[in-house]
Amino acid sequence: MIEMLFLLGFSLHNIEEALWLPQWSKRARRFHREVSENEFRFSVIIVTAVGYLLTFQYYIWSDVYAWSKYVYLGFVLMMVINAVFPHLLATIVLKSYAPGTITGLMLNVPVGLYILATDINGRGDLIALGIALAGVAAVTLAIINILFKAAPTLLSGNE
Repeated sequence: MIEMLFLLGFSLHNIEEALWLPQWSKRARRFHREVSENEFRFSVIIVTAVGYLLTFQYYIWSDVYAWSKYVYLGFVLMMVINAVFPHLLATIVLKSYAPGTITGLMLNVPVGLYILATDINGRGDLIALGIALAGVAAVTLAIINILFKAAPTLLSGNE
């Protein structure tokens, strides 16, 4: 059930970003390209849904398929890293709070580290986790970039 607590933290983190990141992005170009409210909120809804799907596939298939566990743990580790790079780093460098930092550090990091510590068994798991992290991060970044590019067209109704 700790996975549900992680989803709550993940959701609150994304809500915090959805509320304040678009405005913050106007002055934080070194860390985040400028995004409109609608563009970002559309994208964050899709990314949040993907996080839920990754969690639910873990519940359904992790006992049957090893890859299911690693994909989920890669997602968890990606969110733990995300709290530090870029959120905490941006807050320190810009001397201005980066939206998502508190929820990332106070919710995603401790719950995520607990999940990782209880689910990783030995060196083989660490290697698989590293591969899964690279794959999940690459796919997530690609999805975000595609959504940012597609959002204006999709939200305006133009073809």
